[in-house]
Amino acid sequence: MKQEIPGNPMSEVFQNATRFNDDPDATIFLRYGKPTWYLRILQKPGWKRGTHWSLKTKNKDEAIIEAKKKYQDVIGINQTLKNSLFNAEDVKIATLKKGLGRICEDKFKNLMMVKGYQVYTPVEDIWGSDFIISKDGKNFERVQVKSTAQTGKMSFHLMTNHTDKQLYKDLVDYMAFISIMDDVIWLVPVKDLPDKTGMSLSELKKDYEKFKVTYRI
Repeated sequence: MKQEIPGNPMSEVFQNATRFNDDPDATIFLRYGKPTWYLRILQKPGWKRGTHWSLKTKNKDEAIIEAKKKYQDVIGINQTLKNSLFNAEDVKIATLKKGLGRICEDKFKNLMMVKGYQVYTPVEDIWGSDFIISKDGKNFERVQVKSTAQTGKMSFHLMTNHTDKQLYKDLVDYMAFISIMDDVIWLVPVKDLPDKTGMSLSELKKDYEKFKVTYRI
């Protein structure tokens, strides 16, 4: 379905805005009257802002075809994460002692894959790494994941529980901290971690805001 949108207040920028499906937030348009068509999607739940992409064609019919493909790719990924990282069923499972780690590690793995990482799992976690991640398949980084379903005072361990105790910052490249009740994942380079054996959830919230991992278009 194609529908021209009259009276667009941003008509100088978004010219010839045309809907191509049933989503009123999605249009194709010509930018400043230039011949190349663009796809624009307004802000969706969980997004920081709306955005647009060049469709790399001057032909409107081709632009509609490409827009439908791009829309499906973008919205399909967005639906993978919905409006939150953890749903009610995840939270329920996480209240089980063994369920928390599995749910959080699976969510971390899926989020990293959505963000373009290759994710590998060691056969055994005897060297402190829960995952190995790579953006390019050439450079690999080790990640230790810690999670909690608590909402009050608690601390994440920054040291192994092996007989020969070691700080994780001497063993891995990143630590991922997951608070399922806060619906937040932090991915912190170990060089930014304090030289101590534990760190509280409140400290993480206060001082490590920039290390939150979110899905962004």
